[in-house]
Amino acid sequence: MDGTLEKLEEASTAFSEENFALALEILEPLIARSVPGALGMLGVAYQLGLGVEPNGPKAVEFLLKATELGDGTAAHNLGTIYVTGMPGIEANKELSKKYYRKAKEMGAQYTDDAFYE
Repeated sequence: MDGTLEKLEEASTAFSEENFALALEILEPLIARSVPGALGMLGVAYQLGLGVEPNGPKAVEFLLKATELGDGTAAHNLGTIYVTGMPGIEANKELSKKYYRKAKEMGAQYTDDAFYE
């Protein structure tokens, strides 16, 4: 085992403890290796401004890449961005529905079925 899961857990803990600099430092080598979970976490960091300035286009870029690599949670987060939009990203209900459905198909369902329809 290469320690990837442990590093993702460490980064998640650092984010939870609001130690954003440490979280981003832990993620850096994982992002360089295109680890889906790391790309998804970085996308959320840009979405919410956790240790970086909020940046809609960068959030979408990293979340899309994570989704393409199989991260269903990233697809769910894309759906959330498109519900209301954010600076640099316009709200788009159809894209929101698309990514919420994709998240469900990928096993990242966080509420009842009706939400994803």
